[in-house]
Amino acid sequence: MARIALFIYSLISALNLLSAVIEQPMLRTLTKPLLMPMLLLYVFSQTHILIRNKLIFILVFAWLGDMFLLIPGNLPLYFQLGLGSFLIMQIAYIRLFSSQSSAGYFNASQWFSLPIIPILIYVVGFLAFLLPLIPVTLYVPVGLYALALGAMLYAAYLRKMDSSYYLIFIGAILFVISDSLLALAKFYFSFSGNSIYVMFTYIMAQLLLILGLCKLQPKN
Repeated sequence: MARIALFIYSLISALNLLSAVIEQPMLRTLTKPLLMPMLLLYVFSQTHILIRNKLIFILVFAWLGDMFLLIPGNLPLYFQLGLGSFLIMQIAYIRLFSSQSSAGYFNASQWFSLPIIPILIYVVGFLAFLLPLIPVTLYVPVGLYALALGAMLYAAYLRKMDSSYYLIFIGAILFVISDSLLALAKFYFSFSGNSIYVMFTYIMAQLLLILGLCKLQPKN
């Protein structure tokens, strides 16, 4: 079941990326909603029940975010609902990663330390560039999401070194890259091939994060 789920995920991912290459919105609309369900199927087949529920929660909100952002039109409501869904997903990732740190919980001395400075510089710098370009009504949701995204990356960095460390850390980096490209495309400038890079990094980010988290758990 696990191999089948990953194979179908890879196939759907390839079709989704192809839709951007050949500029076929209908193919994108058909394939994107199927990505997270395939990772859910993988989680069902691989993961111990205690963490399975947490991963299901994460992937359900990732799927909701995908669906809201897929709705055509420029209504701020759908963007905010998508952003809110992904914010809940990021917070869930943060909580999960924090429980896997060397302290085993949120540790203030770890969070307020020098390694967080580069992430803070990136988040604050990116927001300083982006906020003048977006509607005032989006300042708070975009700001909160950017902080949560940076916190997710730092929580992944703080995880104790184990067999899944680099899978999860690289996945977190790819998530930051994907969302940064998405924000630039939506509010600043969409360059040729941007949608391909956004989806490729997103697809790989979710895959690496889920593979890494499942790798830690005993199989059923």
